[in-house]
Amino acid sequence: MKEYIASFIKEKDLSENSQAAYSYDLDQFVDTIHNHVSDTNLRIYQASIKDFKPAVQKRKLSAVNQFLFYLYQHQVIEDYHRLVLPKVSVSKSHDQELLDLSLLWEGSDQSQGRLIALLIVEMGLLPSEILQLKIVDIELDFQVLRVGKEGQKRVLRIPDALLGELTDLMTGTYLFDNKGKPYSRQWGFRQLESFLMEKGFENLSAQSLREQYILKQREQGMDLFSIARELGLKTLVTLEKYK
Repeated sequence: MKEYIASFIKEKDLSENSQAAYSYDLDQFVDTIHNHVSDTNLRIYQASIKDFKPAVQKRKLSAVNQFLFYLYQHQVIEDYHRLVLPKVSVSKSHDQELLDLSLLWEGSDQSQGRLIALLIVEMGLLPSEILQLKIVDIELDFQVLRVGKEGQKRVLRIPDALLGELTDLMTGTYLFDNKGKPYSRQWGFRQLESFLMEKGFENLSAQSLREQYILKQREQGMDLFSIARELGLKTLVTLEKYK
C-alpha cells in the first residue's frame, strides 16, 4: 500500500514541509495497519495515536482520511472508511478555550474554504462580510481592507500572514468572484464546512472560529471596547462573557 502514498501526495499542491508531514503520517499509518485496511486495523491505528495532543491527532486523521478516500476512488479498497476523533464531553469551563488552529494554515484542496476560515479566525469577519468583500476595498500596499455596508464601513488592518494569501486573488470584482457577483451564503458555508472537515475540525463552525478570534485578542491584551469596534458591534452585550 505504501506505493500509493507518493502518487497520492503528488496529486496535492503542497509545500515541501507539508509533503514530508503527509509522508511521515501515512508511512506510520500503513505500518500500523500492516498494509491492510480493515475495521479492526483502523481501530488499532486510532488507539496507537490516542495519547498524542488533539491537534496532532486531527492532523494525522486528516491525512489518513484523505488517503483512504484516494484509495477508495482508485478502487484499491472496496469500502470507504473515515476515522473521527472520539467525542469527549467538555465541561462548561472549557467553552472559551483558545485552541491550536495551526492546521488551518496548511495547504488544502479546499482553498476557498481555507481562506474563509483564515479571514474569520485572524480578522473576526462574518462569512456574509467575507463574501461581500470587493477587490477595491482591499489595499495590500497599506495593509488594510474596508468591510461592511456602504456608509458604515470599518477599516481593518490585514495581518502580515494573510497578505500572501490575498495577493493572487486581486482580480475580478469580489474577492470570491462569481462572474462579477458575490457567491451565496450557502456556498460560503459549504466551502468552510468542507475545509474544516478535511482538517479534522468537524466540530467547529464560523461562529466558533470567530470566538477564537475574540479569545486571541483578549489573550493579547485587547480590551472589549476595541474588540467590539473591530467586529462592528454596537454594544458589548455579546462580549460580556469574555470579561
